[in-house]
Amino acid sequence: MLTPSDISNKKFEKGAFGYKPEEVDAFLAEIVGAYNEMYQEKCAAEEKMLVLAEKLEEYRANEDSLKTVLLGAQKLGENIVRDSKAKAEVILADAENQVKQVFAESESKIIKEKETLVTLQKETADFKKQLLAMYRQHLELISLMPENNEEKAAPEEEAEPVI
Repeated sequence: MLTPSDISNKKFEKGAFGYKPEEVDAFLAEIVGAYNEMYQEKCAAEEKMLVLAEKLEEYRANEDSLKTVLLGAQKLGENIVRDSKAKAEVILADAENQVKQVFAESESKIIKEKETLVTLQKETADFKKQLLAMYRQHLELISLMPENNEEKAAPEEEAEPVI
């Protein structure tokens, strides 16, 4: 590629019937100025392109890192959800076992209380039978007692006062 200095340093051989050197020199100076601007713009554009390429590589590297971090976070989230579900199942199973145990204990207490009630009812019935049997015996004994219609008057003795 030609540089602006290549264009400005280019020398032409002068011919007898050629162009006017002042016009050619002026035009070459104009071309050199325009070419110089384009060359500088091209160099600046290449520098910008290099910077952008570096940034692009940096972003690609960051993209890979972000993907890795995102995948790690996703796996961590899945592990947390899985662990939470497992813990919830354990807690529910434990709660169900406790409920069953409390229910069994309650049923056992109810059965014992029913047995106690039956025992007390039986003892009460036995006590009632015994009491009625005693009452009947007393009535028989009372009915066997002789009846005394006459009241005997017992002589009243004067009691001596005790001093």
